[in-house]
Formats: sequence, C-alpha cells, structure tokens
Amino acid sequence: MLWSFVIATCVVTLMPGPSMVAVVMNSIQRSLAQGVQTALGVVAADAILLALTLSGIGTLLYTSSLAFSVLKWGGVAYLVYCGIRQLRSKVDEADSQAQAKGNAFLQGFGITMLNPKIIGFLVAFFPQFLSREESIVRQLTVLGPVFLAVVFATLLFYALTASAVRGVLQTRRGRVVLKNVSGGALVGCGVLAAGMSNS
Repeated sequence: MLWSFVIATCVVTLMPGPSMVAVVMNSIQRSLAQGVQTALGVVAADAILLALTLSGIGTLLYTSSLAFSVLKWGGVAYLVYCGIRQLRSKVDEADSQAQAKGNAFLQGFGITMLNPKIIGFLVAFFPQFLSREESIVRQLTVLGPVFLAVVFATLLFYALTASAVRGVLQTRRGRVVLKNVSGGALVGCGVLAAGMSNS
C-alpha cells in the first residue's frame, strides 16, 4: 500500500497547477536555485495545510464507516474529475508568465497557501490509502512525511528538467503535452484507487 501511495502522490504532483508553474518558470526564467527555493516554499505550505487537514480525519474515520466510504468514493470521483478537467482545459498563455521578481520561497509558500483546492484534495486523497484495520493516527504519521518528501522530490525533478530543457517548456506545444499526460494520469489514478481495498 505504501508504494501505491508513493506512486499516486507522484502522479497527482505532476498535475500542472499554480505551485508547479511557479517552480518551473522560476527555474526557467531565473535559475535552478530559485526553482528549488520555490519548491521548498510549496512544501512548507503543504505541511501546514496537511496538518490542519488531517487533524480531524482519524477520529472521523474511526467513528463512522459511512464517513470512510463517502470519503473514499468522493476521493475517487474527485481524482477522475480533476483528470477530465485537466484534459479539457485550454492552455492559457498567461500560465507561461512566472513571477520573475521577489523571494522565490515566499512565492511558492504564498501561491500554495492561497490555493483553496488543496485542502479539499488532501481530504479526498489520503483516505484512499488508509486501512480501518490499523491505527489511523500511526498511518497518517507515516504517510504525511512521505507525502511531503515525494512532493518535494517531484518538484525538484520539475525544476531540474525545466532548467535542462528551457526552450521546449517555453513553447505552447510543450505545455499542451504536459497537460494531456498529467490529466490522463489523474484519471488512471482515480480508477486504480476505486479498485483498492481499505482492509
């Protein structure tokens, strides 16, 4: 189950969004070091949001089997929805304009903290990988740090890749390919989650 969680986290982190765009574009327009600082800001914000989000999940899942099922299938639907929405979205030329000034760490932190979709995503995502047969708290204390580590590693990969292939990622075609790959992967992640057993 842990490896499934790691793979799924990689998949959802690959989804283009404000935080990823900031990391990629700071890496392209400024430097690799600035891209890494942006990624650290994103992870710091994710850690705060994760702590706030997961603080009540353990009690909820222990006390209500119905709540567990609702969260699981709501999460599956949300992942598929995100994937389909990503596949149908248009490539906005404005997405290619990164914040070229200011503190890179604070950019990543602020963009992530101000994204209201993240808490909803975390609530939908984590229950897919929890077992009611084991301690929910213990599982979360493992999955939380693993999630943050994978997010940082994935963003670091983005930063390194962006620095290496600056020209390709600045083109509209490059953004279209990234959008389609990540959208398809999210749909696949939702389908896989639907088939997982929580016991």
